[in-house]
Amino acid sequence: MKKSQFQMPDQSMHVYKWEPDVDETKQSVQGVIQIVHGSCEHADRYDGFARFLAGHGWIVYAGDLSGHGHSVSTQEDLGYFGEQDGWSGLVREQHEVAKQIREEHPGLPVVMFGHSMGSFVARDYAIRYGSGLAGLILSGTAHHFRGSLLAGRLLANQVIRTKGIRHRSSLLYNLTYNSFNKRFEPNRTGQDWLTRDPAIVDTFIQDELCGFVFTAGGFRDMFEGLLNITNPGQIAQTPKELPVFLLSGADDPVGGFGKMVEKAYRSYRKAGMLDVRMKLYEGLRHEILNEIGKEEVYKDILTWMSQTVCAKTIGERI
Repeated sequence: MKKSQFQMPDQSMHVYKWEPDVDETKQSVQGVIQIVHGSCEHADRYDGFARFLAGHGWIVYAGDLSGHGHSVSTQEDLGYFGEQDGWSGLVREQHEVAKQIREEHPGLPVVMFGHSMGSFVARDYAIRYGSGLAGLILSGTAHHFRGSLLAGRLLANQVIRTKGIRHRSSLLYNLTYNSFNKRFEPNRTGQDWLTRDPAIVDTFIQDELCGFVFTAGGFRDMFEGLLNITNPGQIAQTPKELPVFLLSGADDPVGGFGKMVEKAYRSYRKAGMLDVRMKLYEGLRHEILNEIGKEEVYKDILTWMSQTVCAKTIGERI
């Protein structure tokens, strides 16, 4: 397995790449996985998952989103996506990565995997550019009530007007992320909602590139994105033949402990999507790739890709 990293041309986006050793895996390359990480973290946290995929013949790309990881030049830029159109910028930069993938690996199927906020970006990407994907995997996703999103966007814009676009609002944070830990009281840390694995939680807390508070502009942009992906008219623009796999912990507060994941599933079915599947994992929290029992999740993802993406690609070639 070979791991490398690079900067996207004409962008500040920092990208990691994992490539399988074909001789070592005793199989041909299966395809490419494009990982879109969640909010307030970075792409290198997916190293274990990427190595697993590479060990089974998949090439993996994962970039630090704008306002995250090594795609920022200063700590002040964490959680900030730009003055205007920040959400669309997140989606477009994934499109640039996808174009590079196709240039480097023409003919290989490309599956997009998005976790948490990355799943929201991936859902928007599928609306705009889904014809180029062979599959879409959504981890820790949710389908929010639009009234709450409209109220959140209004509040974020009020904070921007009064405090500035880079202000880090405790009010906005308390109304969103700060509520996730309540289900797990008494808490050992403020991040217990992520996973039951204390080592992962402690590493997250100690990582200076994790756990920061979004700027007011970042919150506004995220609410804009969520409004887009919960709009039935927009969802209907997703290619009907695109296979979608939603998976989440049943104890994940981001997905409303399964309820908002099921709502996302139903929204795709209602839009006429032909192949949508969902699985909830009992006892698992938000970061199912970092949970106790993650081996089952890894296996399910690999099986789904083999049965859905690879089988379809072979059929098309025949």
